[in-house]
Amino acid sequence: MIQRRGQLPKASDIVVEAIRQKILVERLPVGTRLPSEAELVEEYGLGRVTVREALRILERDGLVDVRRGPHGGLFVRHADIAQVSDALALMFALRNTTLGEFAAFRLAVEPEVARLAALNATDEQRAALVAAASDEPPVLQRTADLHSMIAEACGNDVHEMVLKGLHVSLAHHFRRELITDEHKAGTGRAHRKIAGCIAAGDAEGAQRAMTKHLEVYAAYIRDNGLESEPIVPSGPQR
Repeated sequence: MIQRRGQLPKASDIVVEAIRQKILVERLPVGTRLPSEAELVEEYGLGRVTVREALRILERDGLVDVRRGPHGGLFVRHADIAQVSDALALMFALRNTTLGEFAAFRLAVEPEVARLAALNATDEQRAALVAAASDEPPVLQRTADLHSMIAEACGNDVHEMVLKGLHVSLAHHFRRELITDEHKAGTGRAHRKIAGCIAAGDAEGAQRAMTKHLEVYAAYIRDNGLESEPIVPSGPQR
């Protein structure tokens, strides 16, 4: 945990950092039982209110699961992609990050991710991609899911986590009223081409197909005057 110069950590921060480090350093699996609230109070010499505040922070961050009742306690959990997506959406909103920036990022990264997926995907992932791409017509959430599946199959954790977070975030904030049947049909064809190349292990073909798909997406953003629009709209969506 980074503290600003001259700023002393709160008592609850000490407990948060200790438990976070224990989970990370020891690579504790999901479901591992951690010290109880009473044990933490005794170990750190802090009040129950302080310890409970620390547990609320850890629970919010997706690192622990606080279970009540006779079989309850404090257990390890791992943050999921929804939390990454929520954090990204908040940052996009605060910075007014634009759809044009998002389109440029995708063109720079996702063709390479598709190429890697063609090289590294398992047989199960290849079959799942082909099945997912066969949906007709594709709907927005499945579109985000397919791109997330490609990221998952590429064999690079950084690509996977970043792209999953981005696509889930976009799916919740996209301008659905601008998506026509023609757009859906074109997206479906592009997805089937990309998935087919990945399934066949055609790395260069997958890269080219993803590049073409994202160039069409960038043109869609431009033609609808959305390049300067924020990813997360400031007003209510229709």
